[in-house]
Amino acid sequence: MGKIRVLDEEIAQKIAAGEVVERPASVVKELIENSIDAKAKSIHVEIKDGGKKLIKVVDDGEGISSDDVLLAFQRHATSKITKLEDIFIVKTLGFRGEALPSIAAVSKVTMLTKTKDENIGTKCIVVGGKVEYFDEALSKEGCCLIVEDLFFNTPARLKFLKSSSKESAFISEVVTKYAIGHPEISFKLKIDGKEIFTTSGNGNIKEVFAKIYGIEEAKNLIEVKKHFGVLEIEGFLLPPHYARSNRSYEIFFVNGRYIKDKNLSLFLEKGYSTFLPNGKFPIAIIFINIDESYVDVNVHPSKTEIKFKDEYKIFDSLYLTVKEALKGDILIPKETLSKDKGYLQEESITFLEKLQNKNEKFTIKREYFYDFEDKIEKKPNNEIDNLFKENSNLYNTAELIKNEVIKKCQEKSQLIREYKIVGQLFNTYVIFEEENNFYLIDQHAAHERILYEMYLNYSKSFVVQELLVPQIFKLTYSEMEFFKTTVDIFKSNGFDVDIFGDDSIIIRAVPFTFGIPKEPSYIKEVLDELKEEGFPKDKEKIIASLACHSAIKAGEKLNIEEMDKLIKMLLKTENPYNCPHGRPTIISFSLYELEKKFKRVSI
Repeated sequence: MGKIRVLDEEIAQKIAAGEVVERPASVVKELIENSIDAKAKSIHVEIKDGGKKLIKVVDDGEGISSDDVLLAFQRHATSKITKLEDIFIVKTLGFRGEALPSIAAVSKVTMLTKTKDENIGTKCIVVGGKVEYFDEALSKEGCCLIVEDLFFNTPARLKFLKSSSKESAFISEVVTKYAIGHPEISFKLKIDGKEIFTTSGNGNIKEVFAKIYGIEEAKNLIEVKKHFGVLEIEGFLLPPHYARSNRSYEIFFVNGRYIKDKNLSLFLEKGYSTFLPNGKFPIAIIFINIDESYVDVNVHPSKTEIKFKDEYKIFDSLYLTVKEALKGDILIPKETLSKDKGYLQEESITFLEKLQNKNEKFTIKREYFYDFEDKIEKKPNNEIDNLFKENSNLYNTAELIKNEVIKKCQEKSQLIREYKIVGQLFNTYVIFEEENNFYLIDQHAAHERILYEMYLNYSKSFVVQELLVPQIFKLTYSEMEFFKTTVDIFKSNGFDVDIFGDDSIIIRAVPFTFGIPKEPSYIKEVLDELKEEGFPKDKEKIIASLACHSAIKAGEKLNIEEMDKLIKMLLKTENPYNCPHGRPTIISFSLYELEKKFKRVSI
């Protein structure tokens, strides 16, 4: 007798459910996607005991007709596709017809639903994949799905779940990601009877972001949108100094679908690469909209993995979009000398008073410019962008303010040209003042940025010092193999260096740095550092290391001429705000903050 047999339906259902329903958060994800496909404007999620005891999702979408309710619990029954070709042009988040039957196979599911064309709703109860109740019932338009006792019939799966608090955290992440990805939908999340957050559904992504990540972060979002033929990339990025220690804040949506893609993360991080320290990852929301024929979403039952046609064109476009966005005065960290609340933002008043002169009808109430965070905290349901609505005259010119602020930011790097050098602090930081601000420049980070861009662009402006006696350095096999691939980079940036035999290099000339020739041995330092990183092939990483070891160091004394040269060269760089490793090169302080610290102004 043969050993192969066909599994019975119950076992097959539980195995299939395991692919779709990994944990309670998987259930929430599938139900939210169904609600979005049903054109819901409001989605409320409630869970208990980490979703193991209860998951309840209520929406005001189209609902399911009485004739379709039982079909919805049958495997591979769907309204999303009708023929094979439809798989390659899927416009909805769900389409496989697996979610509801998979959830119902391992839990007790109660559905209460009604369409706008029906006079009465339908109630259906499915336990362990078997229909136990089906009848008419009173219901609002939309759908209410209650999932209870998840994995009650597969206790082994329960053992692999985390604690209730951790499972709740996973669910919260799912809901918040979809709230950000669909700001046009109002989301509400309750955990163990406590309301965690609510969004208004007014389409303002900054408002949603503020509720989840904080108001300060929302105020500093960098918006970018670019078109590349059939591809559109829209991003909301936080400046590098908000970076976190893991990738969980990198959020991607493709045609409205939340996805996880290692290559998208890789190219996003590449766009940030010279702004972030090692081990830090950006906070970014990326929306990729592309013709459906360029995307294959039928890769995994969870539908969080996809494949792109011409994928590297998409990845490169993302890289260029992010890199282009991370340019501007917004990358200079704005430091304050005090955390006191309630004081008047003098710079904002001065700027807005200038606007008032352009528009006689525009009246400013100074009370509106007291601490911005405090204002929001007192009125948590207000939209960030609509804070000014309290004053109709102010609201009428909100767009003017927005445009002027953008213009001011764009012009700021051009404004920092007429300055006065104050001196050098601790032989490490250069101080200069300009208008009502003063700036601190980290001389090593600044010079590192200057050299990085010179090296990257193969600048020919290096001053070279020939050595009286050429120096020879012995390399290990791995160092020599790596050096062979990078020798042109060293040569093009001020070094006269060649391979000398099988295991050595010879250095005949070195570049000058602020009048001081670099020690030839610094090539070994660069190779040692790159060895620790596994000898990366990325040209930018190699050049970043080269720039770091070539730059003036903290503790080196500079004269006024050298400081002036450093400032001028830094301001001419493409990105004067961060060194290639992501540390800030320059920070600013306002005169007002300084005077407030010395109590020279009234609070």
